[in-house]
Amino acid sequence: MAHAAPAPARSTRAGRPATPSVSTTAKVLPVVAGALYGFWAANIQRFGHEVTGGNILLGFVTGILVAALWFALHRWSARQGPRHMGLRALAWAAFAGIAVGFLRSLGNDTILWSVVLGAIVAAATFVAVYYRYYSATEYAPDHGPQGAAGAPAASPAAATAGTTAGRRVRV
Repeated sequence: MAHAAPAPARSTRAGRPATPSVSTTAKVLPVVAGALYGFWAANIQRFGHEVTGGNILLGFVTGILVAALWFALHRWSARQGPRHMGLRALAWAAFAGIAVGFLRSLGNDTILWSVVLGAIVAAATFVAVYYRYYSATEYAPDHGPQGAAGAPAASPAAATAGTTAGRRVRV
């Protein structure tokens, strides 16, 4: 019985794999979080006094920065797939720790408490994100090599029959 050949992965002109599409949630969530973060930062820095241009500017700049960093980090993390779990978790942990530490530093507290709180949040974020990435790859169903119609390949030897200079080549 003949099986269909696996469909080749789509790629860009440079030969790199195509980037995954960005869902609506992945676009909206950073914008909403950035707006809330900017409002929160401006409100903390105001100290209960009247709103000034500096408060508004701080809110806009921090909100845009957080939204842009969140979106870029999410895109980079999505491109990595199941690779670099530790590096991806470290990047998210640094982002969360710095964000919380900065908000804490806007209050009238010592910088040491901002650093300690940021480190605690970063450590907790690292553990949670690493566990999420690890469990997503560890417990993902393994379907093995499949043809275009979803049927399993005839045999592993048939899927990699030819070799060229020590490399396995799909037939």
